[in-house]
Amino acid sequence: MRLVYWLIAVPLLVAAPLFAISNLETVELSLWPLPDEWALPMPVFAVALGGLFVGFVAGGIVAWLNAGRARARARSAERAVRARDIEIEELRRKVQDAERTNAPAQANEVPKGLPAPVEAASGR
Repeated sequence: MRLVYWLIAVPLLVAAPLFAISNLETVELSLWPLPDEWALPMPVFAVALGGLFVGFVAGGIVAWLNAGRARARARSAERAVRARDIEIEELRRKVQDAERTNAPAQANEVPKGLPAPVEAASGR
C-alpha cells in the first residue's frame, strides 16, 4: 500500500509545480448573475488547482458523511462491549465471593464418592 501511495504521490508532487509554472497567464473569473465589476483576474494554475482542491474537499466531506452510519455502529458496539465487560467482572466477583463463603463448608465435608470395589478392598 505504501508503494502505491508513493507511485501516485511523487508524480503529482512533480506535476503540480510544473503545471503552475507553465500556466502563469491570467484569466477573469466571473459568475453569471453578478456584474462584471465582480470579476477576479486570477492565474490559470490557481483556477485549475483551486478547482481540484475544492473537489478533493467536497469528496472528503461526502465520504465522511457516508461513513457516519459505520461510525455510529462502531460506537454502539463499543458501548455494548464495555457493558458486557462490566457484567463479566461483576459475575467474576460474585463467583469469587461464593467460593469464599462455600470453601469453609466444603473443607468440613467428607468427600462423597463411589465405594471401593470389593476385590480392591480384599487385597488381591
